[in-house]
Amino acid sequence: MTGRKGLFGSALIYALANALSAGLPFLLLPILTRVLTPEEYGIVTMFTLTVTALGAFTGLSVHGAIGVRYFEQENFNLPTYVASCLVILLISTTVVLIAVMVLMPILEDFAKIPRLWILIAVLVSGAQFVVQTQLALWQAARKPIRYGAMKFAQTAMDAAFSLVLIFALGLTWEGRLIGISMASVLLMLVALFCLRHGAWIKFPYNRTYALDAMRFGVPLIPHVIGGMLIVMVDRVMISNMLGVASAGIYMVAMQVGMVLGLLIDSFNRAFAPWLLESLKSQDAERDRQIVRFTYLYFIIVVVAALLIGAIAPILLSWLVGAEYQSAASSVVYITLGFAFSGMYLMVTNYVFFAGKTAGLAIITCAAGMFNIMANFYLLKVNGIVGAAQAFMLSQLAIFICTWWLAQRSRGMPWMEAARAA
Repeated sequence: MTGRKGLFGSALIYALANALSAGLPFLLLPILTRVLTPEEYGIVTMFTLTVTALGAFTGLSVHGAIGVRYFEQENFNLPTYVASCLVILLISTTVVLIAVMVLMPILEDFAKIPRLWILIAVLVSGAQFVVQTQLALWQAARKPIRYGAMKFAQTAMDAAFSLVLIFALGLTWEGRLIGISMASVLLMLVALFCLRHGAWIKFPYNRTYALDAMRFGVPLIPHVIGGMLIVMVDRVMISNMLGVASAGIYMVAMQVGMVLGLLIDSFNRAFAPWLLESLKSQDAERDRQIVRFTYLYFIIVVVAALLIGAIAPILLSWLVGAEYQSAASSVVYITLGFAFSGMYLMVTNYVFFAGKTAGLAIITCAAGMFNIMANFYLLKVNGIVGAAQAFMLSQLAIFICTWWLAQRSRGMPWMEAARAA
């Protein structure tokens, strides 16, 4: 496969960046699970979920359009396009902040965190959009080292601020949330400097570009919300049905599973730009090579998920405090869920290539609703493990449905390659 060496080289750099980025929070587990009670760890979990949920609306998901338009610079003035997306961010974040203030009593009861931190979560989600914009540009430009440096810088500051605030100032969960927020805001400032210094921004904004970005991003909002229903609703329902402490324990299991998830994400960040360029060639032999490689990838991620699940009890026995040991029984279902998520990422790129994001939104929303129903039933039957099982089943469902949509969007020789194997 032409360019395979470059693909794997980039994937390795992304993997190292994500390993360093994920490694610090993972290394914090032995500290935080011995300093924070499950209830306090649950509050931290709910804050990060709130930031993620609000991120669907602050910026309207238009940073994804930047990565696509990067490859169409013959038709777009990219710096003006980026500036237009940042204007969308400013307006949408203001609207979200007002909406959150109006709905605060409902949100406070639902999120299980103090109202001040819900407001801060809006600002943090906006700051992260700016960082994601710079990361999307570096990913499209195939600059994985710069991408990795920024990812690691944010994680290092996050961890450093949190530890100082917890141990030097005696703050507990508040110290962790302040650390997350400070790191996000500082990295936003760094990202803005990089965007300006790299000539990625040019004002004034262009109304046509803003509308184009919104045509790309707004239809993705249901898709993003559906994705959040799949990856987040478990912790929200655990918090409301079993208590915030149970959400904290479940998050420990989720963080172990995220090791595989981050490796998968690392590869996809290198694979996606290469695939989008390859699909333009309409080369039948290259299509067959891509499909054969994809099937091999499917096998690798499933085997990796089972191996991580098998060693989870041993890993958690020395990694986390005694109050969190029950998380081990959920890990195998979570890692399988991340494996199916990785398989989904391998096929969803065809949908983005064809621009049929509306169909993707329908699938993810349907899978999100299925996840709610599965969690409601399985939480009652199996407790925290039931939430992990629901996560796995939902990821499997979205993968299968997206694979079908991908074939309708941009046909590939899936059956031919399977028969040849």
